[in-house]
Amino acid sequence: MARSRVGAVVAALGLCGLGGGRSLPAQEVAHHRRAPLFVSSSATPALGVDGGVLRGPHRDPTVLWRVRTGRRVFSSPGLTRDGWAVFGSLDGTIQAVDRDGIVRWSHRRPSRVFSSPASVGELTVIGSDAREVVALDARGSVTWRATLPQDMDSPVFALPDGELLVASGDLRAFSRTGELRWTAPLAGHVYGPLARAPGGEVLVPELRGSVAVIAPADGRLVRRVELGSFLYGGPLALTDGAFVVGLADGTVRCIDALGETRWSFRTEGAARRLGVRATPALRPDGVIVVGTEDGGIYGLRVADGTQVFRVATGGPVRSRACVDRDGWAYLGGEDDQLHAVAPDNTEAWRVSIGADVDSGPRLLADGLLVVGADDGALHAIAGTP
Repeated sequence: MARSRVGAVVAALGLCGLGGGRSLPAQEVAHHRRAPLFVSSSATPALGVDGGVLRGPHRDPTVLWRVRTGRRVFSSPGLTRDGWAVFGSLDGTIQAVDRDGIVRWSHRRPSRVFSSPASVGELTVIGSDAREVVALDARGSVTWRATLPQDMDSPVFALPDGELLVASGDLRAFSRTGELRWTAPLAGHVYGPLARAPGGEVLVPELRGSVAVIAPADGRLVRRVELGSFLYGGPLALTDGAFVVGLADGTVRCIDALGETRWSFRTEGAARRLGVRATPALRPDGVIVVGTEDGGIYGLRVADGTQVFRVATGGPVRSRACVDRDGWAYLGGEDDQLHAVAPDNTEAWRVSIGADVDSGPRLLADGLLVVGADDGALHAIAGTP
């Protein structure tokens, strides 16, 4: 493997959790009426919290507990400073749950929560359909709140210095105390997670089919990469400046640092107009893992997009894979299952959740896997490593 490719693999480790999805905003519906109503993706948590460092359940998986809410859970779990899973629900609640399934705090917003949270210190920051972003303290009380131009669907993105980026009609940067630093215009709504390029620029996935490259210091547009197809998920950033995205035309593409296509892979569903809604993840061995609308979980070589494997499931897969330190990939599907793909490229196991799983799974410190589902619950899956 060339040195640049090794760097690309290192950059993308730790990709577990965080994501959200929802229906199209009114201004986009006329252009894409056949789009699925709900999609999911995941942001990149801090290295050292989960994937790339932690080990997930490899054998004997079992559902250990469920914490129920009043409506479906599209929000992917984040982690609080105390190591609790925190997530939102369409009933408007935001809850923090410890590894034993005990709700440590619960907070209600006036509207649905599709967004996924980011944690900075003791704060949990998350958006809602009330056109807002809100910061909650270690007890679930509001520390600050800011009004946004549109409903917020994309996960909150935390920069290394603790600054928070929020995509909702435009892109806004907030300090951890809620001070608005800058606002940058975008070319459409954002569903998927943001990513950070090796030079520090932020990659913003715009639904209309483009990725905006933004300077985090002042919100300046560095460039915009046009992709020619709707973009529901987010980019997987590589250390050589390239990124990988899945598109509504059924392709997975790698775009280099100059905005040119390095490679493009056409999924089996592309001929049937079945796209890719999930955000790609990367294993330590340089294999990209991504779910698709054709019901497949694909493994592609990061170097050239060559197909390594395809695991068939019973429905569309919009959940982003959570990859553990050994290269096991965990992701949910609309066949009501949570799937585990082993490093030997076979499906090691699947566990029935009992409802569609569009949320992205998250690993807790002891290897417990948590994920939301359409039954309105956060599910915890335990097993042996």
